[in-house]
Amino acid sequence: MTPEVPPILTFSNVSKTYPAKGSQAARVALSNLSLQLTPGMVVGLLGQNGAGKSTLMRCALGILDIDQGEISTLNQTPLMLSAQAKAKIGYVPQQPFGYEGFTVERALELHRSFYPDWDMQLEQDWLVRFDLDATQSVQRLSVGQRQALALIMAMAYCPQLLILDEPVASLDPIARRKFMTDLFDLALESGSAVLFSSHITSDLERVASHVALIKQGRLVLFKEIDALREQVKLLKVSTDAQLPTHLIVLHQTETQATRTIVVDDYLGNEKFPGLISVQSLNLEQLFMELH
Repeated sequence: MTPEVPPILTFSNVSKTYPAKGSQAARVALSNLSLQLTPGMVVGLLGQNGAGKSTLMRCALGILDIDQGEISTLNQTPLMLSAQAKAKIGYVPQQPFGYEGFTVERALELHRSFYPDWDMQLEQDWLVRFDLDATQSVQRLSVGQRQALALIMAMAYCPQLLILDEPVASLDPIARRKFMTDLFDLALESGSAVLFSSHITSDLERVASHVALIKQGRLVLFKEIDALREQVKLLKVSTDAQLPTHLIVLHQTETQATRTIVVDDYLGNEKFPGLISVQSLNLEQLFMELH
């Protein structure tokens, strides 16, 4: 019997609310959310701005505390991560940071000094791939170049857990596609778990093994992307139709004559009284239907 692989990141019934501030009311960022990442998983987070994606990532890293539930990051509580655990985590926030006054070469030299498992070949390959001049000053880099440098710094030591918040938003399409391919290969080869958010649904469909769709702090759907393509459908039914009990309703709208319903666990070509049509959805279509 193959031993069960322990998870790298686990959220168990996690909730987080930002308190009221001035004229702003309290806001629920995460609501009773449960999620688990194991080695080799590349999980794409999809949701509108303010849905809770960045909050989820920051809670996993111990940057933010949670109100209830439990999080295990590399088998440790995020707020109490050891130095050894932190050295196994890569993180790129939405806005890359630091190293003003350094050249790219000097910034990388300093950064790699904290990581004994740094891969020099990977660093050099990606400097070429992202067309970064090692002698250039960091403060003179464009937004996209800074993001590329932050990605190298986060990935060149092949972390066990890689957390990327909109990692390719500022990259040109060619660099973005190459990076996303490398991201998937890295996870498979090193047994890493990757959690990344993106508004670019084609990127998620290209490289993610799983998709986690978040709406207003709630996890609406967490599924292998191949299973999502096969089992998540848009049904049009009559208003009096009785859905099979195994179907999970994700969203529905109703007119006088029909209901349009997004369902999970559709089992192929099944028919039932009142079913008018069945439509497959890509990620962009699913996102639009659920919002």
